[in-house]
Amino acid sequence: MAEADLPEAQQLARAVVRALVGCGVRDVVLAPGSRSAPLAYALVDAEAADVLRLHVVIDERSAGFVALGLAAGSERPVAVVVTSGSAVANLHPAVVEAGHQRVPLVVVSCDRPAELVRRGASQTTEHVGMFGEGHGISRPRATAEVDEAYQAATEVARLVRASVGSARRADPPAGPGIGPVHLNVVLADPLVPAPGAPPLDLEQGRVPGGWSSSVPTPLERGPRTVLLLADGAGRLGQRLAAAGRWPVLAEPSAGIAGEAAAATLGATPALLDALGSEIDRVVVAGRPTLSRQVTALLARDDVEVVVLDPPGRPWLDVPGARHVSAAEVVEDDDAPPGPDDAGWSEAWEAAHRAVAAELDDAVVAARSGAEPLSGDVVARALTLRVAADAGLLVAGASMAIRHLDLAGVPGAAVVASRGVAGIDGTVSTAVGRALAWEGDGSVRALLGDLTFQHDVGGLARGRLEREVDVQVVVLADDGGSIFATLEHGRPEHAAAHERVFATPQAVDLGSLARGAGASHAVVTDLAGLEGALAAPVRGRSVVEVRLPREGAAPRRRALHARLVAAAREAVGG
Repeated sequence: MAEADLPEAQQLARAVVRALVGCGVRDVVLAPGSRSAPLAYALVDAEAADVLRLHVVIDERSAGFVALGLAAGSERPVAVVVTSGSAVANLHPAVVEAGHQRVPLVVVSCDRPAELVRRGASQTTEHVGMFGEGHGISRPRATAEVDEAYQAATEVARLVRASVGSARRADPPAGPGIGPVHLNVVLADPLVPAPGAPPLDLEQGRVPGGWSSSVPTPLERGPRTVLLLADGAGRLGQRLAAAGRWPVLAEPSAGIAGEAAAATLGATPALLDALGSEIDRVVVAGRPTLSRQVTALLARDDVEVVVLDPPGRPWLDVPGARHVSAAEVVEDDDAPPGPDDAGWSEAWEAAHRAVAAELDDAVVAARSGAEPLSGDVVARALTLRVAADAGLLVAGASMAIRHLDLAGVPGAAVVASRGVAGIDGTVSTAVGRALAWEGDGSVRALLGDLTFQHDVGGLARGRLEREVDVQVVVLADDGGSIFATLEHGRPEHAAAHERVFATPQAVDLGSLARGAGASHAVVTDLAGLEGALAAPVRGRSVVEVRLPREGAAPRRRALHARLVAAAREAVGG
């Protein structure tokens, strides 16, 4: 049978898959459904032809975040395919995160014919516009609807170009740059493939190239400067850190690893409290999302802020900041190598060494039992293991990433969903990252117990799906401990705090983990944690670290104060 004689839905599905593969898509996540059946059959054929990997996830919300993790980890567009109706709406949290994090997520929704929309038909709603329209950061960079096979090649190529921030002269403005796109595929009955269909002809193509510029902009030598590498700083951050011109303050998920990590300073919040008043200029790469100390620094009237922007909309909108395209940054060839101000850089390095020693003392105190195990000590022990193994750590929001910001070891490869900094889909995102991981070490995640409960279904794998090696370390302190560190934790709010902020749960995390098919272990001290981290990561595992929440916030404030004092003493302050 010729392809032109196949049912229309089968022709269209094959054309969409052919176009995705031709545009460089190598991973597709499928949430099963009836209306999406033609795509499912075509994707099975494509995987059998070894041109893509298919990942089947039954929960659409989890599927969206698995695709997000795959796309962020592989730095390639990844498609997530869902059926009609509410299935599409379940992708919205992942679409929002992809929009703010600037990840090329390709949503492929499968729809009923137009004559059934707005007619009360079962499992039918308006897919187009589901995620909003226009050029908002949280919205798709481009949308398209196809109902005939001949449309697929052109529309899929246009969408994939938009997802990676590439554009041709004929394309509309790219808006905020790299991000999600939405393809709605209208499929009419019959939805099953006709027998005798010819083999699906597929040819792998390349991802379209991104936007670039050849206009050079040197970063001139200047006053007392720090380099702030925030979430998403990536390769540019690596290069700037390695140049060694200024003290380097890096958020955990800045993406600075390898040799460049040796130039980064730990415990940014404490260092800024100790030495931040002396800063005259800050050069920012990536998007700062974490500490109030960084927010205060960028808001000061007496500090010059230079923001290195990726293509598209700037990461950060600071009043009075000078914006320079990250693609145009070059070294000043006329400037001598080495730091702008050797004394300035050495002062920050001395403060960093003093703070590191204080944090190591906290680890020793926890190991001896002189102090209870804390999230900060867990963060330091975990990043030491990740750095030693050359692995990857996926950081959850709330306190998990803040423990890493204060106590993590520079040099550990850390990633996080800091687009909108929610706890949504963290386990699923870690699974996606693990599926995309090609490094030597293991993939681990650090998150709180509420974050784990929010997405525990992300641990579940179908019996026919490939196993994934990922270890989830859960800070089990019985609730949302971050709120105790905010204004809501003040004594005058104690009556409401536990009920509507901390929200302690009566949930057996071990039963949840085992029910999803993951192994589970409980640790209550540092020795137990270090033993669990030393074991090889095989399959899905959960390490539940029991922490006392009572008194944790005051102990953390005391640790922060000791770090600030040590930094000031190191520079004679």
